[in-house]
Amino acid sequence: MGRLDRAGPLRRPIPVPPSRFVAPRVVLMAQFLVRPDLHREFADPHAVFCLLTQADRAAEFELAPSSRYGTVVHHTLAAHEALADALPALPADADVFVVCPDRFLVSPDPAQLGAGRRLSVMPCGSTPVTDAHVAYFLDVVERTDPQALEAAADRLFEALGDADEVLLTSPAEGASARFGVSGGYEWNQQAGALTAGEQQIAPSGEASAAPTGLYRFDTTRRLALDGRIALLGAPIVHRGDDPAVRGEQARIFADLDVLRTATVLLDLSGGLVTGVTALERAGQPAVDALEKLYAADEDYRVVWEFGIGLNPVLEQQPGNCGLNEMYGSVGGVVHLGFGLTPSTRYALTFTCADTVMTDPESGSRIAGPAAPGPVRRLHRQRTPGCGC
Repeated sequence: MGRLDRAGPLRRPIPVPPSRFVAPRVVLMAQFLVRPDLHREFADPHAVFCLLTQADRAAEFELAPSSRYGTVVHHTLAAHEALADALPALPADADVFVVCPDRFLVSPDPAQLGAGRRLSVMPCGSTPVTDAHVAYFLDVVERTDPQALEAAADRLFEALGDADEVLLTSPAEGASARFGVSGGYEWNQQAGALTAGEQQIAPSGEASAAPTGLYRFDTTRRLALDGRIALLGAPIVHRGDDPAVRGEQARIFADLDVLRTATVLLDLSGGLVTGVTALERAGQPAVDALEKLYAADEDYRVVWEFGIGLNPVLEQQPGNCGLNEMYGSVGGVVHLGFGLTPSTRYALTFTCADTVMTDPESGSRIAGPAAPGPVRRLHRQRTPGCGC
């Protein structure tokens, strides 16, 4: 089987917003510092770096001077301005970094972005991203190496391209599943440096497959995922851009958040959840929350995304934070996505932190934590002697 095709940078509805020009200035009380020279997602910088923030929080962001860019500017998004509507006011070849902590943003179409601009956006609006999250992930963006991520993605897709299916195991939980990777899925990559006309979320670091286009929710299309898989790690509950469900979103997340330390097992048949079990008592709130969601909408049973987080820099942060999805640890971390707003009220992402993905024919590990090696025991003896 040949190399898997990959779509261009994933155009995910990027939770954010507007555009009045703000002359570069030093804000003495700024909470957040954006340093253009550390944004390596923009390799070979264009002439202009543009920071785009929401207008009502512009004073919280300071834009550092640059030795790589001839011009750095700070623009803002007005309260009800779409991201696509703000772009025409920016230079046609600008490198644009967007961070609007309180806004739900929709990715512009390629024609709206233009052939010369490059766009990097921190997705914030569909989960309650805090100031601490913003500060942490701005730092992660600066520390992320896009060339290393590109290389990791290349290795991953090369391994997947040579396999018809992969084995997913969590030995500690006795869980095992098989995923047929040779289906007609849409594979997406959020990793690597941007070229002109491309857009990407920040921090980047993910490869994923969906049964069809990631934003064309069709529950008649399924991923070939069968067996039992263990959920362990920070969950994410996206709500789209509907502020009316924030209270319910918070309650669902509180029940699911036990998954950071408690394991829940999903039984899967043909990409559909057929059973959910807590491995220990602490995981029961997550089981109850999932069963309530299934009762309200059977579409939550459909595995809509099979993802591998690739970013080794970030650690999953407390709270319901969509930016946690890129978590890749050292060898890549599997995660599963369910639902798609607005087709479903929420979209759920679950980490499978101790799941190992291997090629069943060769036994080689493709992603996941490495198996512990044998313990080397040195012979020790106690003597009363001393050489001094």
